[in-house]
Order: sequence, then structure tokens, then C-alpha cells
Amino acid sequence: MKLKLCMEVSWAQSSANYSVLAIAAILYTQRSAEVAYKVHSTVESVVLPSDSVMQNTDEVYDWLKKLLTEVWKDPVCGDGLCEAPFEFASYSRFGCRADCGKLNEVQNLTTIQLDVYYDFSHPVGSIPASDLMQQASWNLCPVSTPYSSDCYYDSDINFERLSGEQHFTLDDAPDGEWNLVVKRDIFNKIRGAVRDATLVKIAGYYYKIYVAIAAAASEQAFEKTLLQQAASFSSMDFWTYANSSIRAGYPNETEYLAAYTWVRNATCTCSTVDNNGTAFGETNMTLFLNQSVSATDANKPFNLTYSEYIANPYYCPSSSAIQPYIWKTYNDSAGNWTRTLMPVNTTNGTAYRDWCAGGLALSLTWRTNMTNTVQRLLIDRRLGDQKTTGKIAMRNNVSASLRTDIIANYPELFGPVFSDPSGTVALQDPISARLDYLMPLYVDGTISPQAASLNMTRRFVYGSNVHLLDLGPRALARMQEVDTIQAQVLGFPIPAPRARYSGTDKNYTFSNLTVGDVWSTFILAAANTTRVPPPTSDALGSMSVKYNLVAWAGNTTAYMRCDLKTRAPAYIGLCVAMNNTCVATVNDTVPYNCEDVATGAAIPGSLANQTYRLNCEVPCDRRFDCNTICECFSTCLPTEYCECEACKALQRDATSDNQFVDIRSLVTGQAAAAVTIASLGDVSSSSRRSMQASGRQLQQTNSSADIQATLNNVLSQVGTVATTQATISQQMDALKVQVDRANAIAEARAKDDTVLNAINAGRTEIAAGQAAVEKKLDEILGKQQEALLAAQSAAAALSAIKGLAERQAAAQANLEQAVNSQLSAIKVATYREIISLTQALALWKRARRDRALTLKAAQLANTPCNSAPTASNTFKLDNQNEVDTTTSRERNVGLTNRVISGLLLHQTRTNVTECPKSKFDKIQKTCTGPQTIASFGVDPVFKRGTTSYNPDFDDVNDAKVLEVYNCTKLSAPTYDITFLNQTTNLKPYCAELYNPQKLPYAFHFFPLEGKEDGFPIYFDINLSQQGAQAWYTYINEGLYLDQNTRQMTAELVTYNAQLRIFSYYFIRFFFSDGGSIKITHRLNTVRVELYNSYSDDVRFAFEIILSMIIFGMLIYNLFQIGYTQVTRGNFLKYFLSGWHWVEFASNGLLTACMIIWWVFKEEYAKTFNIMLRYDVYNSLSPSANFLALNANGTQLIAANAAFSDLRELVDMLNWYFALNGINILLLIARVLKLMDFQPRLGVVTRSLWLAGPDLVHFAIVAGMVFVGYAMMAHLIFGNAIVAFATFGDSINTCFEILLGNIDVNDDLRALGGLQSVAAVRLRGRDCRRLTRLLMAMPILPMSPGALFFWSYELLVFMVLLNFLLAIIVDAFSEVKEKTQETVGIHTELFTLLRDKWRSMMGRCSSNYISDAKLGDLLRQWAGEEDTDRDDKATLADKRKLLTILNEDMDEETLLEIFKECLRDAPDTTDRSKVASRSLLSRMFPRRKVGVEATEEELAQAAHYIVDRFGMVPDDDDDDDDSDDGRQDSPPLPPAAPAAAVGALGPSREAVLEKERDQLAQALERLAEVQRELAEGQRNLMNGQKQLSEQQSKLVQLMNEQPPAGN
Repeated sequence: MKLKLCMEVSWAQSSANYSVLAIAAILYTQRSAEVAYKVHSTVESVVLPSDSVMQNTDEVYDWLKKLLTEVWKDPVCGDGLCEAPFEFASYSRFGCRADCGKLNEVQNLTTIQLDVYYDFSHPVGSIPASDLMQQASWNLCPVSTPYSSDCYYDSDINFERLSGEQHFTLDDAPDGEWNLVVKRDIFNKIRGAVRDATLVKIAGYYYKIYVAIAAAASEQAFEKTLLQQAASFSSMDFWTYANSSIRAGYPNETEYLAAYTWVRNATCTCSTVDNNGTAFGETNMTLFLNQSVSATDANKPFNLTYSEYIANPYYCPSSSAIQPYIWKTYNDSAGNWTRTLMPVNTTNGTAYRDWCAGGLALSLTWRTNMTNTVQRLLIDRRLGDQKTTGKIAMRNNVSASLRTDIIANYPELFGPVFSDPSGTVALQDPISARLDYLMPLYVDGTISPQAASLNMTRRFVYGSNVHLLDLGPRALARMQEVDTIQAQVLGFPIPAPRARYSGTDKNYTFSNLTVGDVWSTFILAAANTTRVPPPTSDALGSMSVKYNLVAWAGNTTAYMRCDLKTRAPAYIGLCVAMNNTCVATVNDTVPYNCEDVATGAAIPGSLANQTYRLNCEVPCDRRFDCNTICECFSTCLPTEYCECEACKALQRDATSDNQFVDIRSLVTGQAAAAVTIASLGDVSSSSRRSMQASGRQLQQTNSSADIQATLNNVLSQVGTVATTQATISQQMDALKVQVDRANAIAEARAKDDTVLNAINAGRTEIAAGQAAVEKKLDEILGKQQEALLAAQSAAAALSAIKGLAERQAAAQANLEQAVNSQLSAIKVATYREIISLTQALALWKRARRDRALTLKAAQLANTPCNSAPTASNTFKLDNQNEVDTTTSRERNVGLTNRVISGLLLHQTRTNVTECPKSKFDKIQKTCTGPQTIASFGVDPVFKRGTTSYNPDFDDVNDAKVLEVYNCTKLSAPTYDITFLNQTTNLKPYCAELYNPQKLPYAFHFFPLEGKEDGFPIYFDINLSQQGAQAWYTYINEGLYLDQNTRQMTAELVTYNAQLRIFSYYFIRFFFSDGGSIKITHRLNTVRVELYNSYSDDVRFAFEIILSMIIFGMLIYNLFQIGYTQVTRGNFLKYFLSGWHWVEFASNGLLTACMIIWWVFKEEYAKTFNIMLRYDVYNSLSPSANFLALNANGTQLIAANAAFSDLRELVDMLNWYFALNGINILLLIARVLKLMDFQPRLGVVTRSLWLAGPDLVHFAIVAGMVFVGYAMMAHLIFGNAIVAFATFGDSINTCFEILLGNIDVNDDLRALGGLQSVAAVRLRGRDCRRLTRLLMAMPILPMSPGALFFWSYELLVFMVLLNFLLAIIVDAFSEVKEKTQETVGIHTELFTLLRDKWRSMMGRCSSNYISDAKLGDLLRQWAGEEDTDRDDKATLADKRKLLTILNEDMDEETLLEIFKECLRDAPDTTDRSKVASRSLLSRMFPRRKVGVEATEEELAQAAHYIVDRFGMVPDDDDDDDDSDDGRQDSPPLPPAAPAAAVGALGPSREAVLEKERDQLAQALERLAEVQRELAEGQRNLMNGQKQLSEQQSKLVQLMNEQPPAGN
């Protein structure tokens, strides 16, 4: 029976242990703490601050910068892995070629051509050209590209010359939107364009073909013209040629007719005239016609006889009409040489002979002229020297003209047309062929040989026997040959440069053409030999190419026309129609030749005519004046002029100007002056008298010498003023030449890098060692220097712009002085009659026109066209390259913990308010006030002196800042804020976006759910390494943290894909009123994907089973409570046992944890989702206003919501494990209770139970001492040592000292001795004397810190702690002594397991008898009834007996003993003492020890003692001795009846024999069991002996009399 009870207890113990182990195992797999710690430790090492308290905001910034530096890292270039899209193919200075290659090799890119033209020449009196050049620059910057956000060039491109060109070709610019930024070009001196280089080459290809065709066609046309003329001349008769060609060589018709008559008369009459004894003869008369054709038949030569010649009136007039004349030259009466025709005296033979000889010689000269003309046309003029003259000159001239036009209008085509082609195969490869190879091909074609050309050689043409009739057909043949060549050339193929091209704005398709197609298309587009149409002309058809991606205008005089509407609206004009035309002359009295537009009639007259002046001179002056100074931007027709307000300010009649009236008054003859220039209106007499008086005064005060000197001086000044600009221009040109020469020399020297290479090679190793050390310092200093230089440059540019007003005023003053000097010079010259009045009028008109123009130039030259620091020229490149821009960057904490979304900062702020009234108000009046959501900080992009400052945004008119921070986008902006009698935030600087200094706020309030009202900042994971630092710099320099910051929080989420674990990090920086920044943080890890593997599925099954078990345990517990209600009448009696409380609380918490887990799984983990990235801001690389939210902040709200969901999930899981921790403690308590059945397992619990009362009393005493020391440390040292700063910290520190951590002793020893002096109330002089004494005292050898430390160590550590140990050790010793002779649990378990093993092994024997059957046999032999079936009923009938002094007593007997003892006890109740107890005793009643127990209480005591210490008696106890005596000879079973035996026969004998053998084996086993039972009984007797001792002590205690007086 005892063995069975032991087994039941062991089973209960094992079940409890198994339950605890099962719960612990499931919690272990759920938590996976070992795996989670790997993530926790990695994240903690990166994000955790080094200290829990910071002293200033710089330390917070350092923490943030360190975190960003550790996490926001770009991929490493060169590791062999291209981590697209954040590692990309290289272009310019960006990308990683080592891993990703070159961008132009892996993508289709647009080759772009950057063409920049500049001329910084500027009028004197404004900003110097050199300053304009130095402050201007440009760069190519991306607006939106999938790659880097930095500009293409590392530094801006500057200008090294005052004028010139810059050309760059980029073949690796990626797709996206770009901006060619021109900086500080305030007068539009720079022009240029960004072009598609491929389209430029295509356009240049077609233009090259046209230039070649045009040049060849011009050469061919020129040759054909010459050939046509030669053929025409060769087919003319002599006189037709003379009248058409020779006539043009004479100065006038009279002289030609005289020569013409001379030749005709001489050849018709001089055949018989004597020529030195011999007549001239008939042959000589017609000799001049031997190269001429017949007058009647152009195809035949002249073949008339002399007689026929004379008779032909075409050649010879009638003899009566012949009268010889000759030119005579003589002096007339005035002495002038005069030339006239005089008749020849035919009677004078010599004179007549000379006349005939002269006429015949002239005829031969004309004949030679005719022959040479044709020869020169065919050879000299046609062929020339084959280089610079002849028809090739026409080719070169056309090429040069078109070259000039292309350079002037389309300079980008110069390279593709003239310089870039290098091919020499013109016919087969016209695309790459050079122009000088194409032109000869298109001139000569491919016809060979060219017979007509070969038949027209110089030898033949200039042959002595050649006749003009022989040259004409050859010329015509050559013309036909040229026509044939032209037809052939027009059919030459022009292959397409490429079949298709996808540009950024349209798709181009090019087809194969012919030369004729190109030629005809260009001609239809109005091309000629001097100009070409624009490449974008639609008339070019398929050859029209729009290659300009973006273009902007500008030149050295652009300031005269740019933005006149804003800068000088008075110069913007309207076109006004004129009634007459104007043609200027050099005649002062008739300055214009005019015609009436309506009638076309000329307007006669001069300045003396009033009608002429009204209808011609005045309107024409108006036209020239207005066209000079007004701008209508070339919109006026030829019959219109441009009139503006500035022009209207000029007098229409220049003679009405007061200045000219003064000039006119100086003329000596006023009457003659009045006649010279007609008046258009009456001049008042007073004005005339004034002018005359002025003239007289001038005459009186100026002597002739003075006037002459003044005149010379004024004229010199006029010349100086007139030539100043030219001189300056020459100087500028010279300076340009010098600069160009210096640049050329510098470039040449720069290219000669031999010495530099040698030096650099020697310095390489030295520099390598210093580079690493200096890199960081250079970076910091470089940024600061760069920011400083940028600020200085911007300030200088702004200062120069602001100084333009002063320059303009000075220029106007100089202009007025120059005009006055000119006016004085004109006055003096007019008075001295050096010039006439009309000349004076012309000079005055020019002077006032020049003054108006110069005034305009002075005004506009000092008024910038554009005050903005930059000018944008945006364009797009799109080659349909697929680039995934939505990919999120991989940011890791450690190696495998990927950051999700980003880093979320959030700040709450307080306002400043007045401090409470105090006598120290003068020290500081402001204190921390209530929380505020007002905007704060300054956008550092607009703040000079910061590294984020962008000088390109610093303009005079604040256009850039108003564009970025636009108050008009707000629904109700606030303006005109009045503060301290000042009005700030004037429009357009609203108070929501700008501070009173007109600088934009950097940080603005945005509400987030679950957070206090504050200011969030989000560091996106897609920020590059450089971008993250730029954002950090932005918030640092924008003053995100300042004295009004109350707290700042940061949240970071990571995910480890390998371990499937999220981590959530939260840190709070609290800015305390004491001046320090206190840090609290939490780092939690959680696994959200709970069931993703086979092991998870197994755990899931066990979780379900365990949940069912836990629920069953709770149901069983509730059943017990209900059963108590039924059996005992009150369910609360169930809780009379403390263990029942523990059991119920444990089961309840287990059930609660089970519910929490399933809620966590279904409602939190299963529904949780978080995106890898949230697109919070408009741009990650903005130029300003970094914190501009995307989609009105919805993405930021979503990111915050995801963070909050994860935080709630983590909190729920933490609650789950915290409650489970309490559960484990309760389960351990239940296990310890179950362990109490075994003496040695219950040593600990029995020791603690035994020492419990002493421990309670000790805890009271020790707690008072401990808390007292903690309070003392807090009061004395809390203001100096952080470990005692709060009472909680003080308790914790004292406990640490108790455990051996004495680090705080160093801080205690460092305290001064003054703190050990007790507080004494002293007044006045005594106080001051004591203060001086204490201040002069040295540090005490034993400070209060040391006193506290040593007294605490001695009293608490060495005394009280040892008391505690003594109490526990004493109880343990007592319990241990009582269990010395008991058997350990291992022995009991070993016995049980051994018996079980033997029983199991016996099953293998053929003689095996089960334990149940053996028990039945034994009970039968003993004559007992089978009680196993009703074991429970039998046990219920048996009652426990308490053995005291070797006597057994039941519950009733013990109750009688109690009653007997109480009956003999004296009555200790003293009513008088009870009544006389003090009030204090009644308020704090003590235990009533003198009250007599009731019968019911005695019954309960008896029941408890018997139930606790009593045992159920064993039925075999009385037979132990007899059993022991019979162990060696076990009894035989009773003999069977004889009848039965006889009936069975021999077979029965065999069966009985077999059963006898089995019984013998069973008896042997039983004997062994009995021996073991005997040993157990001996042990039990020892236990009963100990129990009897305890019972005797209990009886002794019960028999003791209570002390007297109680």
C-alpha cells in the first residue's frame, strides 16, 4: 500500500515537472531568444548611444551622424557585383565602371553637343567686361535622372577669355530631364544651345552635299556663261561686237562714236592714200575683218572684196558723208586744258596720211580686242590658274560665302560640313567624304575622257591660224558636255545617313536620295549661293532636322533689347506708317531725297523750303531718330518706322530745340540764316531777344584767340568722345589677343608634361602616405572654403548689381558733359563761320540722336537683363531605356539586418514664457513655456555661411526663394505681423513660411497619430550616402535642435530575412530643465511570420494541445471550486489553502497567456504589413526646401502608422512573455509543493518554511536600515552624484553596493569636506566668518562620502547580511539533520525502475505470472477477499491514526485529550485589565492569547493535526513478525479435494506440476519483494520515531501553562 502511494506521488511529481517542461519548451521555441539576441546585439552595437546622458545638442547630432554613417552606405565599387540601380554604369565622374561597365556601352544614349558662344564686351561706365567674365559660369545639371543628382561637371565651367566659343560633345549623358544652368550672366552675354549631335551630323551631311552642289553648279554655270559669251562673240560680225562690247570701254558716247567713225571712214577711203610712197592698199583696208563672220551669215567668215566692201552701206557710208575728224587738246582762254574734235585737212597729205594710219591701227586694235576677248573667255577667264582664278574661283567663292553664312547663323554645322569629314571617296561614300573631294566630283562628274574640254586647249585657242569660227563650235560642244555632266551629277546617289533615328522629340526616317533631290529641295527652301535655309525649315522636307534640344539667345549687345518691358518700357515702340520715303544724301541743304508714297512723286525743295521740311526733312528725321533708339523687334514694314515714348520726348523739329536756337542766334546774318532754313513756326520776340543777348554776350566775352582755343578744345573733346568707344574696343581686342596668346602659351606649356610627370612620379609615394591623413581635413576645410567662396562670390555679384545705379548716374552725367561739349563746339564753329548753319543743324541732329542713343545705352548697360543668379535651360533625353527607379536601396545594420522604410525623427517643442516673479528676474526673465507648433529654423540653402548655402538662389529680388516657398499656395496666408511697433512679414513673405527677416523656415508642424504635436523628419533609405549626409547637414545647419526643444524621438525598424526577425528601436532624447539631455531607449525583436517551416508546424500542433490542456486544467480547477461549494457549502473554503490560490492563479494566468497568444497570432502578426519604402518627400535631392512632403504627407502618415503597428505588436508580445514569466514562477512554486513528499527534495522548502518567521522579522529591521541609508545618500549626494539623483536610483545603487559593485565609491571619495559639516543656523557676521573658515579648510581626510560608504558596508553588508545568512543556515541545518537517514529520490526511483524492468523482462519467460495474478493468488492463500476492485472504498473506510508515545489515537480521541487539557487549565481572562487597556492598545490590538477556545475550534485543530501528521494503518502490520518468521518456508496452497483430483486423472497431475513450478518461481520473487519491504519498514520506523518526537513536543507545548498576566 505504501509502495502504491509512493508511486502515485511520484506520478504527480513527474506530471507537474512535465507540464512545466512542456510550457517552457513551447515558450522557448516561440521566443527563440538565442536567435533574436543575434539581431538584438547587432542592432544595439550600432544604434545605441555611448551614454545615457548628454550635455548638449552637438552630442545628439554626433549620434545621428554616426548612425547615418554606419547605415547609409553606398555599394562598394570593384567587388564584381553590379547592385543596380544604385550601382550603375559609369558616365562622366559617376557610376562604377569596374562592376557595371560604361553607360554608353550598355544603353542607347543620345550624344549631345554643348555649344556656348560668349562675348563679355560692355560699355565703359558699367561693370567691367573682366568682372562679367569672372562671375559668369555654366554647368550641366540633372533635373530628374535615374542616377546621380550631381551636375555633370565637378565644378562649373568658367570663361578664360573675354570672347570666344566653347564646344563639348558628351556621348554618355543618361536619359532624363537636364538643365544647362548659366550662372551670373546678368547682361545675356552668353548664347548657346544643347544639340543632338547625331542629328547635327545628319543635318551637316545634307548641308555638305548642298554646299558641294552649289559650288559645283556655280562653277559650271560660270563656265557655261563664259562659253556662251565666247560662242556669241565668235558668231558676231565686227561691228556688232564693237557696238556691244567695245562701246562699253569708252567713257562716253561721243568718244566712241568718234572712234567708230574714224575706223569706218579710214577703212573705206584710205586704200589709195600714199603711205611713204606706197598706197595703203585694199588688203589693209579689210584686214581687221579677217576674224569676223559675215554680216549676212553668222556661220561664214567675212568674204567680201574691197569693192564689195565699199559698196556695202553696212560697212561704208557714202563718200559724201565721210568727213575725217581728229581729237585736239589745247588751253582755253581761262587756261584750262580742253579736248575737242577738229576736222582733218585732207589737202595736207601728211595729216591725211596720219589720220588714215591711225584709223587703220585702231581697226586692228578692235580686231585684236575681239579675238582676245574670245580667247580670254575660253582660256584665261574660264580656266584661270586652276587654283585661285578662273571657274574654280567661282567654286571657292560660293563655298566661302556659304561657309560665312553657316558660321554666322548655324555655327554648329561648321564642323560636320567643313572640318569633321575625312573621307576621300566622294562617289561611293559621300557621308564621310570631304568637301574638297565632293566639289570636283560634282563639277566633272565621272565622264572620261571629256573630249570637248580636251579640244579647247590653250595652244589651240591661242594658235596663230585659229579663226573665231573655229572656237565657237568648240565652246558650244563644251557647253553640251557640261550639261551632260550636270545631268549625270544630279543623278548621283546620296545614301541615307541612317535609316531611322529616334530623337527625343520625334522619330526620323531617312531615305536614299540623289544629288538632284538635295539640290531641288534646298532651292525650294530659298537656298542660294550666299545663304542656306535653317535646318528646321519645313521646306526641307525629310531633310528637315530639329537638332536643338534647347537654345538660348545672347550677345554682346543683348542688353540693349532684353526685357525692355521691365527695364526700360519707354524704348518699346509701335510701328507707325509714313507718307513718304527717305533716302539720305550728303547734301546739307537737301539732307533727304523723298518721294510721296501715295503718288510716287518726288518731293522737291531744300531746307529753305517750308513744304520740303514739313513733308520730307522732319518726317525723315523722326524716322531715323525713332529707329535709332526704339525697339519694335523687326516687326515694322519698310514704309513704317518704330516710335516709342523716348522718341516722342525729342522735338520733331530739331530747329526748335533750345540748344539749336542758341546756335542759330550766333549767326551774324540772321536774315540769311532765316532764308537758309525755313521756319516751321514763329519764334517769340522775347526768345529772339534772349538769343541775341546771348550771342552778344558771347561776342563780348570771347576773344578770337579764346574762341579758337575753345573751339580746338571742344573739337578735341568731341573727337575724344567719338573715338572713346573705338579706342576701348581696340584695347579690348588687344587684350583679347593677349589673353588668347597667353592661353595658347599656357596650353602649350600645360601639354608639355615631361617634367611634371617626372616630379609626380617622385611624389606619388610620398603623397600616398599623406593622402589618407589629409583627406578628411581637406574635405572639411574644402566644404567650408567652398561655402565661404560661394558666399563671397554671390555677395560680390550682388554688390556689383546694386552698384549699377551709381554707375548709371555717373554715365549719364558724363554723357551730359560730352553733349554740352559738342554743343559748345558747334556754337563756336558756327559763330566763327567755320561751318554753315545747315551744317550746324546736321551736327546738332546727329549730336542729339547720339545723346539719346548713348543715354539709352547708359541706362540699359547698368540695368541687368536678369538679376536672378541662374538661368535655366531644360531639356529631355529619352531613348526608351528601361530603368527601374522604384527599387529601394538596401540599408543594413550590420550585415543582414535590412532597414525598413527609413529613420523617423520627431521633435516636440516648447515656447518661451516669462519666469515666475523672483528677486533674480534681472538674471533671466524667460523660462520654458507651453508646447508650441510654430515653424522654426532657417532653410540653410538660403543662409550664408553654411555649407548648404547655394549662391545660385541668392538674388536681388528674392525670385528663387519666393518660387520655392510660395505663399500663394496656402489657403489663407498671414501677412503684416505687428510686433514691438514694427510690421514684419510684408507681402509676399507670409508668416507661415518666413521669419521676420524674410528667410524661410526650415521645419514645419505636421500631425502624426500616436505622437504629440511636433515636427517629424524622415531619412529615406533611398538616400545615397552623400545624400544622407546632405540631409543631416540640412537639419544641423537649419537648427533642428535648439534651446526650445523639449524632446526628440527616433524610430528605426530592421528585418533579418535569414532569421525572419523584425527589430524595433526607439530612443528618446529628453531635454531637461537642468540642462542635460536624458536618454531612454528600447530595442525589441519580434518574429511576425510564426508558421513558415516544418518545425513551426510541429510547434503549432503542440500549442493547440497545450492550449487544450491548459483549458482543461482551468475547467478542472473550476470543477473543484464548484465541488467545494456542493460538499462544504461555501466555495470560498476552497481558498482556505494558500496552495489552492497558487494553483488557481497559475491556471488563470496560463489561460490568459493562451488567449493573448492566439490574439497576437490572428489580430496582430497575421494582419501586420509594412512596406519596404515610403515615398515621403517630393524629392530626395532637392535644391531647397528638403522637407516638402509628397502627396500632402499621406506617405509620412502611412510610414508612421506602420511603425506604430509594429510597436503595438512588440508591446503585445512583451506582455505575453512577461505574464508567462509570472506563470513560470507559479509553476515552480507548485512543483516545489509536490517535491515536499520526499525528504531530501523538500529540504529547501522546509528550511525556508522553518526560517520564515525569523526572515520576516529580519526583513523589517534590515529594510528600515537599508531604506534609511538610501534616503540619506539621496539627500546628501543626490545633487552631485548621478547614482543617487533620484530616490529610486539611490535604492538601486545601495543594493548594487550590497552585491559588491563599489564603483560609486570613487565618486563619494571625490566629494569635498564641506558637505560633511552639519547644518547650523547662523546669522550675519557669524555666518560669514564660518563661511570664510570653511572655504579656507582643506579637503577633510574623511569625507561624508567615505563615512557613508564605510558605515554602510560595516552595518549592512558585514552585519545584517551575515544575520540573514545565519538565519537561513540555522534552519537548513535543522532540517538537514532530520533527513540524514532518509533515502534519496534517486534510490527510490532506481528501485521502482528496477522492479518495473524485472517485471517487463519476465514477460519473455514461459513461466511468467503477471503481477495482478500473483496478487490474487497471494490473497487467496491468505484467505482474504479480493479488495483490489474496491480499493477506493476500502481506503475511504480506513481512518488515519496519530501515533503519540507509541499509542495510536484517532481524531475523536485527540479531541477528548484537548478538552481534558483545557478543562484543567486556569481561567486567564481578566475583565478589569481588558477594560482598562489604554486607547493606544485599543487602536493597535494585540493577539488575544488569553481567550478560551470553543469546542468547534478544538475539533478543527484535532482534525488538522490528524490529517497532517496521521497515517492510515496497514492491515499487515500485526503479522509482520510472523511473516518474518515464515519467509524462509512460504506456505503451500491448500490441498484440492480428493474427488476433484481423482476426476482429473493423470493429466491433472501434469497441470498441477506445471502450476507448482510457476508458483515456486513466483514465491521466490515474492520473497525478494518481502526483503525489500522489510528494509522499507525499517526506514519507516525511523521516520515514525522522528514523528513521535515531534508529537511529544506538540503535547508539551499544549500542556504548558500560559504566562501570568496574559
